[in-house]
Amino acid sequence: MPHTVPGCLHPSNGRNAIDWNDGGLIAYGSHNVVFIVDVLRYKRIQSIEHHQSAINIVRWSPARSPFADSTKSQPIVASADIGGHISISNALSATQINQFSHPNTSVLQMFWYPWKDISRDFLLVLHSSSTVVLWNTVTGEKVWNHTYSHVPLFDFSVDPFSLRNVIFSSSGNKVLVCSDIALSEPASSGHLFQIASEDTSSTNSNIYLITYHKAYRNTVFIAINSSLYVVNPELMCCLSRVPIESNIVNWMPSSRRDALFAVHSNGATTFRVTKFEPTEEKKPNASFTMDKICQTECVRPMNNQRIVAASLCPTTQSTVSVLYQNGKLAFWQLSNGRVPLLYRASFIEDLLEFNENLTTSPIGELSLHQLSQMGSLSSGVTCVRMRPMDELTKVENDPFANTALGTLHLAAVGTNSGTVHLVDVFTSQIYRDFSVQPSLVKCLEWGGVYSLVTAGYNHSLSASQIVRNDVFITDIRTGLARRIRPETDESPITIIRVSYYHCYLAIAFQREPLEIWDLKGLRMLRKMSRSCPLIIDMAWSNKHHSIKTTESTFQSVYRENLVLLDSENRIYHITLRGLHVRDGKMVNTQWKSASSQICAMTWKDDMLAVGDVEGNLVVWDLGRRQSRQVRDVSHSRVLRMTFSRLAGDHTMAVLHSKEVTLWDTEAMTRIQSIRMDAAKLCLDADLCGLSPLVLSNDNTLRFVVSNTKNQALMEKEIPFIYQDDSIGIVRQRLESSSQSKESTPPGGDEKPDENFLEDALQWLETQKSPLIETLEADLSKLQRERVVRRFVGDHFSADLLSIVIDRFAPPLSTVDHLPPNLQMFWDTVSFKERETRVITVACAADQAMERRLVEQAVVVGGAAKERVTDRLIVSADLRYASIKAALLVSCQDNEKAKSLIKLIATNLIASDLIEDGVELLFLVGAGGDACKYLQSQKLWTKSIVYAKMGLSDPSEVESKWIGHLAEEAKQIRVLADASRRNWPDVVEATSSADAVLARLILRTTTSTPPLSSCPTPSGGK
Repeated sequence: MPHTVPGCLHPSNGRNAIDWNDGGLIAYGSHNVVFIVDVLRYKRIQSIEHHQSAINIVRWSPARSPFADSTKSQPIVASADIGGHISISNALSATQINQFSHPNTSVLQMFWYPWKDISRDFLLVLHSSSTVVLWNTVTGEKVWNHTYSHVPLFDFSVDPFSLRNVIFSSSGNKVLVCSDIALSEPASSGHLFQIASEDTSSTNSNIYLITYHKAYRNTVFIAINSSLYVVNPELMCCLSRVPIESNIVNWMPSSRRDALFAVHSNGATTFRVTKFEPTEEKKPNASFTMDKICQTECVRPMNNQRIVAASLCPTTQSTVSVLYQNGKLAFWQLSNGRVPLLYRASFIEDLLEFNENLTTSPIGELSLHQLSQMGSLSSGVTCVRMRPMDELTKVENDPFANTALGTLHLAAVGTNSGTVHLVDVFTSQIYRDFSVQPSLVKCLEWGGVYSLVTAGYNHSLSASQIVRNDVFITDIRTGLARRIRPETDESPITIIRVSYYHCYLAIAFQREPLEIWDLKGLRMLRKMSRSCPLIIDMAWSNKHHSIKTTESTFQSVYRENLVLLDSENRIYHITLRGLHVRDGKMVNTQWKSASSQICAMTWKDDMLAVGDVEGNLVVWDLGRRQSRQVRDVSHSRVLRMTFSRLAGDHTMAVLHSKEVTLWDTEAMTRIQSIRMDAAKLCLDADLCGLSPLVLSNDNTLRFVVSNTKNQALMEKEIPFIYQDDSIGIVRQRLESSSQSKESTPPGGDEKPDENFLEDALQWLETQKSPLIETLEADLSKLQRERVVRRFVGDHFSADLLSIVIDRFAPPLSTVDHLPPNLQMFWDTVSFKERETRVITVACAADQAMERRLVEQAVVVGGAAKERVTDRLIVSADLRYASIKAALLVSCQDNEKAKSLIKLIATNLIASDLIEDGVELLFLVGAGGDACKYLQSQKLWTKSIVYAKMGLSDPSEVESKWIGHLAEEAKQIRVLADASRRNWPDVVEATSSADAVLARLILRTTTSTPPLSSCPTPSGGK
């Protein structure tokens, strides 16, 4: 359970310390704790504490393949700390699955490495000293480790379309491209490629961000200084350079649209759409553009408002979370004014269209709006006090008790900024913030169920011991703060204590006499004489008091008792009656000034307890006139002591610098011990019932309900997406059109209500119906089911349904072209057009792997072949390039020439010069043979790409490719079968993994004939 409230982040909680998974959960590191946020409820639901040092990387495990495991996937998170330790944890149960490390190294980057449909248990990790390790997270063992000793490596990104491809960033604007990452150790050292920077100031700088595009193959974004470079790692060339505003915190590409979000260190979040413009007669080359569509305002980094990390929702791809240094989490959503600002009520497809021209364009005028914001404890927490719950029984219509959440158990947390946070300790949610005074909150007490008394002062830059104290009382119902004492030059306040009936306030100073104030009338009753000793601690009695109502004025006269502890171990007793304060009387004790210095005390009923600087404890039973003492030299100075507020219970909490202990004062035995980590200190503590509240110097408040730091979520707290019947609930809601109604979206700064999920589903039903009705009846069921699968984050099923809908959609329907991430299943015309644009842009690049570029240009033909010929003419490799250019422009129509070239190509392939042989075969129209050779060499992906690029009918190559996928990648195989309308195979393969989906596809494909008889569909049009 999330019994921890975070504050500002550790400096090492950097840009990689946050991640968002398909089920709507965000994991981020704050100091050494991983917090889990359920975005559907904007609520922290879990805290996981398995690390001893600050967390620098957090990564969610990908969902289990439906063909590998039929059970519901559990959210597994991997986290790494600056000490080099990697922890694998279950986010719902908070249990640690495994922990491992590579000796004497730190973790620079890591990604989960899903192997086919078999396993999601591998983690690819870049350790320091340029060592890459593939870990088995279940066993904690290394599958392999490989050191790239020739270059230093700092970061890497994995190709989402081919896990064998990994690109690393190195020094001097260099990248290392590796294409042999698998379950066996890499055999090569990769290919080193240097980006020719146009920014002269970046020659001595390094790449600070590198990430693969998720929409298109072979596209990598690399940030250097104030420039963003679009790189094709296969061709080893830079396709474009785009100026950017400032350093990028994170660059987040979408997969279903050619669009990208970026969060900048200046506080701005931007949204851009990219495109390759087609080749025209007046344009010798295709061009790459990146248009900024909208952005948020820049926020000047001040008061820990600096952005340190950001992540994009992988399901909607329209919502961005931004993590600030102060621990706050903000959510921004893309909107066009037609959809409400509700998380998961709209997806990127609802805001951007992808048409037959293969361009992404906005639907309406897009803008970014803030959905919500999750607060955190301010920097520099100082003290914590639990609200007196026993007084609530006397209050009617308590605004904090009759809420939908039930009675709130509130704790007040003071900070250096003068802010007090009200925290509901049972949910660990920050309920409300108050700015109570202009100085730090050094002392804090409750003056009743609705009143907070705070005191503090601003530190002077000089050596003077004179300050101006602030003492305020704040009404938590209205937020109104009133100053109690006038400002004056005096000694700093050290302690404030409010009496049992909240009538009196005692104020102790560092070098001034004690003051007693009437808290109800806000007037000083007495200031002790200068001869009064300096007070170390004080406590009010909760037993030896009384209330008397006068008959004449019907006013209550209170009698209360206060004990004081001075610097010489002397205890004084003061009695207050009404507005009269009696002089203090010294209490006889066994302590002398020569004894260890007593530094803390607390009083309840007949129990008066004290603690000294050596950690020793003494409890006096005033009624029995006896004392019990514990001498524990292993403990440090006692900082604070407090009794439980439960009636008749005398459990006592004792605060030390590194530990909080609970004692049974009747038997004088220790009940519980809460020990801080090595790098943490206890600042303050209090009791909620019998459970301690501990405030530590990592700006964290912990509600310790047991000695176990990590606890499983209760059944009712499990996120909706991870509940067993979540898909059924969403499906039933969308099918119940009679219950559909429009919902009013909340404002950007408002918190969504508890019926948020219902509102989102109602909106989905209302808005999707008009689009669905434009299609045939069977397709409407597919459309609605696709919405269900997208909502719950089932990307495979949503992609499969997109392909099925595309193959059955009428030619003039409003169905978009298949999205970019499904390019492999486009029709050959669209596929070839996209690749032609990329290759023609690459032909204009300053650097490129020329032989591979020529090969691809020959395969795709047309304008790309012309552009690469022009490039060869001016190539630096004069001899080779000139002969190659002459060959490309020559005529090979002669049968003898074709036969000879085929023979030469065959010899080249036999001699392991596959690229040259394939190029020659495509040059003479024998591309089909070339693809067969590629498949014989196990180059399956290259064969299908070349077939769709250069063959008019790639069906034979596709068939063999699908046969290969049956064993290697069942998910891709099902998508490929659907793209070729192999419906029986699709249904058979899907039935074992998802019977509902299989029945739906079977019903559609057997009842509705395809509306296009073309063997190669045209992307839905």
